[in-house]
Amino acid sequence: MNKKIKLFLRNFLPYRMSRQTKELFVSNIIINLALAMVQLYEPIYLFKLGYQIYEIIIFYLLVYVLYFFALPLGAKFANKYGYENGMFLGSVLYIPFYLSLFLITKFSFMFFLAIVFYVLQKMFYWPAYHGNFSHNSVGKEEGREISSASISSSLMFIFGPIIGGVLIQYFGFAVLFIIASILFLVSNIPMLLTRETFTKRDFRYSFIFKDIFKKSNLKALFSTIGYAEELVLFVVWPIFMIFIIDSYEKIGFLSGTSSFIMLLSTLYIGRLCDKRDKKVILRLSSFFYVFTWVAKIFVRSIFPIFVFDTFSKTAKSGIDVSMRSIVYEDARTDYREQKDENDNSIMERCINYESGLVLGKIFACFAVLGLSLVFLLPSQLNQFFMYSFIFSAIMSFFYALL
Repeated sequence: MNKKIKLFLRNFLPYRMSRQTKELFVSNIIINLALAMVQLYEPIYLFKLGYQIYEIIIFYLLVYVLYFFALPLGAKFANKYGYENGMFLGSVLYIPFYLSLFLITKFSFMFFLAIVFYVLQKMFYWPAYHGNFSHNSVGKEEGREISSASISSSLMFIFGPIIGGVLIQYFGFAVLFIIASILFLVSNIPMLLTRETFTKRDFRYSFIFKDIFKKSNLKALFSTIGYAEELVLFVVWPIFMIFIIDSYEKIGFLSGTSSFIMLLSTLYIGRLCDKRDKKVILRLSSFFYVFTWVAKIFVRSIFPIFVFDTFSKTAKSGIDVSMRSIVYEDARTDYREQKDENDNSIMERCINYESGLVLGKIFACFAVLGLSLVFLLPSQLNQFFMYSFIFSAIMSFFYALL
């Protein structure tokens, strides 16, 4: 192999990944392909069914409130039965969730059943995912491992939205949900190839309600509350795009193309996180991300949407890679300092991170719900979008507090 290519691979890609991380890596690629095909269209689907924006926000508010209280149960399960078993259940539960969404057209009560399945999916999957990655990643190349995982996800988010848009346009949501469900099942095959070895640990349910609000954790809490902006990113922004573009295929193509451009920068971000101060990268990315939200206020056509969606994804990649690198590194450091294989520092750190993220999204739900009720009339939608983007810009500053 050419020396320059070898040097590139060693500088920008991880080469010491553990077996568990490799399995997680492959599984993550498959599950993200399924999510990339369907996730962008979730709020658009509900909106097209006739649900008002405030009703869609209430849907996500109920999901995140219930998830906050269910989160410790997911941590207890992962600690007792293993990270991979938690991720298996979490990925499989996507299927009844999307089935419930599809059946809303026939049975209105499925709206609430979808909430239950979505909460269970998050409860099992995310504590196990963070615990698995934090426990098994290699410290000296953790930034590159996280950025490579982000890149693999980005690859899926290049093709996934395009595939999803075409499927919806020509075959409808039912076919899209069926194909995504098959992929959710297939995503578990890599982790079933070898048996996971882990140490059973207890996790106190009350931990999340005591530890997260400790004075020593407040800085990290306020930083992760910045994820409040993701509610606008995942719910309001797609609805805004459908008003401007009004074509599933075009939205999918735009989202996929912007993800491709973002992918190239993520390689460099991962290397920077391994070589430079991660907090500096986090702050710079945060300030740039604020700018992209402000710029979105003035977007009224396809090309500016593409430009600022690309800049936004690039800045968000810098935030995610640096933030998770800091969280995982701190978790492993605490674990090693205890010199006790039964120590629970890794899961505790991961749960603090995830619970702060959830609290941020709950806060966002209330804020955006208030805006949707103030600007309720169709003629006031532009004002609703504008103030939602301003809210996201403000919340993006919080990332820099870590």
